[in-house]
Amino acid sequence: MRKHIHIVTDGSAIGNPGPGGWAAILSSGRSRWHISGAVQRTTASEMELTAAIEALKSIEIGSRVTLCSDSEYLIRGMRHLAEHWRSQGWRNSRGQLLRDTALWQDLLLLRARHTIDWRWVQGHNGHPIQTQADALAYTEARRQWVALRLAA
Repeated sequence: MRKHIHIVTDGSAIGNPGPGGWAAILSSGRSRWHISGAVQRTTASEMELTAAIEALKSIEIGSRVTLCSDSEYLIRGMRHLAEHWRSQGWRNSRGQLLRDTALWQDLLLLRARHTIDWRWVQGHNGHPIQTQADALAYTEARRQWVALRLAA
């Protein structure tokens, strides 16, 4: 039987664009762990997508996954829009090139490696694991912001 992994992700940016952080909390059975990272100049949307990418890259191929995020951009994109965007040459409904194309391409590749249930959770609404992911992502963004200020 394939392993089931529950993933909760979040992304954060201080300024948009600005220093950013991403985080994912993963659990399987009784085990729970997290991964996180930071980028010097990014957007909150990029960090939301990056959190999902890094989480999916970190697990065994062929896993059954429930991925929860408060990012409607991520969840709606993966449930309904990414395949359409790809078929349209990564252009939106106005014919403009889509932002974050490389990230969406990565997500589609990773989606093909797993069976994923994409779930939206309301952010900042008492979901304890999402709140923890939010705090980790913000901590990474804040750490990056401080490092940039000290280097200036």
